[in-house]
Amino acid sequence: MDYLTAAEIANKWKVSSRMAAYYCEAGRIEGAVKKGKTWFIPADAPKPLDKRYSRDTIKAKESQAVGDILVDIAESAVYHMKDIFEHLGFTRETLRYYEEIGLIKPKRGQYSRYREFDLFDISRLMAIDFYKKRGFSPVAIKGILEAKPEEYAEKLQQQSDSLQAQIDRLSQMQKRLKETQRFYQEFSENTGKLEIRELPLYYVAERFPSVASFGEYRNKVLRFLNVENEDILSSMVRTLTFDETGYKGSEMYVVKPAGKIEHEKQNVYLEHGKCLYTTLLADNNDTSVPEKMFSLCHAWAKENQAAFRGMVYIFVRMAMPNEDIDKHIYEVWVPLK
Repeated sequence: MDYLTAAEIANKWKVSSRMAAYYCEAGRIEGAVKKGKTWFIPADAPKPLDKRYSRDTIKAKESQAVGDILVDIAESAVYHMKDIFEHLGFTRETLRYYEEIGLIKPKRGQYSRYREFDLFDISRLMAIDFYKKRGFSPVAIKGILEAKPEEYAEKLQQQSDSLQAQIDRLSQMQKRLKETQRFYQEFSENTGKLEIRELPLYYVAERFPSVASFGEYRNKVLRFLNVENEDILSSMVRTLTFDETGYKGSEMYVVKPAGKIEHEKQNVYLEHGKCLYTTLLADNNDTSVPEKMFSLCHAWAKENQAAFRGMVYIFVRMAMPNEDIDKHIYEVWVPLK
């Protein structure tokens, strides 16, 4: 008598190797014998009937699959990647990634070596989709599918907390974006306009000599920021001191709105109150900006019989990167006496 392996008979019957082995284990194939881990099946053995259907019952179409225990796909069905994409929407790249991290373990065809998906794989993919639609990452899904029943409540709560943190973070991000939108709209309408405004109170958290002191950023800048939510540019202010003859010095300050930082103990603040205010667009390496501002502000002071306190605060309110050179939109505050 000629025998075929379970994999060979599976290919002949158009079922998965797993299903062929199941038939053998269940004693549904007469003459099947097991040697080691391999089942050998008589080559002329008939394919077992699907017990879920009587001979007078028409099998449901494949497109009627709707779950795992309620699935209506014949247990002998074998699918390939294109079928999974067509029926469930998973792309080849996604399926390969799931296989790579161990979420799914499709069989390989005996001769073609193509991936083969059976009922178990389809059920697993729908379970993956169930948790994906609830915000779980593929790695997190692998963990929850391996969890014990008593661990599910904790994992679901952890995911809920994680999503809430993401919502809060995105809410803050949207708030900053809207502030930038409002600023840019105002800048577009009033570029270079000089006016009197009230500078809010800012606490000075740290100071260092110049913007080029990159090696000091970790200790003098990042330690005061929530790096997940706060950008570096918006947290630093260039401070220039001057008198009637010109600019005398320059420092970089790390600032926070007053009352919003736990390090606020030394009571060091920017000079606030009434200021001459303007905005300008310039290359980020344009060294002529201070002199231009000096001339512009002193011309305004002379015309309006005003006096300054001797410092200028320059905030970067928007970055405009370009292939050739980056530009910044600056907000300039010059405190008045």
